Amino acid sequence: MSDKKIITIAIILAALLIGGGWYYSKQAPVARVSQPVISPTGAFESGILIGDSSAPVTMEEYTSFICPACARFASGALEQIKEEYVKTGKVKIIIYVLPPYELGRAALCGQEQNKFVVYHDYLFSHQDQISNEGDLKNMAVNAGLDSQKFNACFDANKDEGKLAKWYEEGSGRGVDSTPTFFINGQKLIGALPFDDFKKVIDQKLEQMR
Repeated sequence: MSDKKIITIAIILAALLIGGGWYYSKQAPVARVSQPVISPTGAFESGILIGDSSAPVTMEEYTSFICPACARFASGALEQIKEEYVKTGKVKIIIYVLPPYELGRAALCGQEQNKFVVYHDYLFSHQDQISNEGDLKNMAVNAGLDSQKFNACFDANKDEGKLAKWYEEGSGRGVDSTPTFFINGQKLIGALPFDDFKKVIDQKLEQMR
């Protein structure tokens, strides 16, 4: 499906695959902390890990590289969370990229080169330039990834099953917009300020003492 318009596909897939969640993310919904709903426990399809896998607090994020609210989180609260909690080994972040699936494929190909974080940051800082698969490939080069390896990985389309599981499991957990987070199971929605995340993370850490 080379060079077909991702944005056009996104509108269709978002409506069909995530119940309008992508659309509402693009409309920049009001960020909110949910009631302390605890996600069901169980084994989920592995997402993309940032941080120490043994960190006591797990922060899961359901995201999309074409979601403006996700970009605000990536350039704001996420950087503070990484500095205060991830680098100190207190929190690990697990990221799931929702449809359109081209975005998830690109993310996993960045991970394959151990450069997911730099590619993640580049995509969010240039998200208004993402319109087709060629843009994802060009941005990989601009972010410092090996273009030959990235393109081979992307074109192989070997991870569709994993990406479908991310969506299915997210839907089962009540994810209907991006970004949506689970911090040790507690659900939060939207590009919240750092202090809102800090409050929940600190509560989880305190409970473990």
